[in-house]
Amino acid sequence: MPLQIDSFLFILRILLVILLYLFLMQVVLAITRDLRKSATGEDGGGARAKTIGHLVVVNSGPSNLMPGTRFALEPQTTIGRGPTNTIQISDPVVSAEHSRVWFRNGSWYVQDAGSSNGTYVNSQPAREALPARPGDIVSVGYIQFKLTQ
Repeated sequence: MPLQIDSFLFILRILLVILLYLFLMQVVLAITRDLRKSATGEDGGGARAKTIGHLVVVNSGPSNLMPGTRFALEPQTTIGRGPTNTIQISDPVVSAEHSRVWFRNGSWYVQDAGSSNGTYVNSQPAREALPARPGDIVSVGYIQFKLTQ
């Protein structure tokens, strides 16, 4: 009799481990699918806003961004570390919502969103909205971007 109970418990343990691995595999597949969807710009519910410009990393400072990395600019773009930003930069120097960039009447405007490390357009602090043209350098913390169309 004890041999049967031990065998039964052993089989239950094996089934539990198998179920645990199947669950973990489903989690990994769901995360991978979500990352691929966000990398291709799909959001499932509708089309994203039209890309009308880019910020290209010129100097990444101490961050892990590679120079030449391009970020798409939409008519209303926010830059920061938080998940609700259009451009998310996971760097401790970048605030949760660091900067705002928008396109209005044929011109770009850049403004700091109350960050602790500042936003600059061509080395000029952007505490108030500053106009920016393609070719200008926009600094978010220690990271420098070039504004392009």
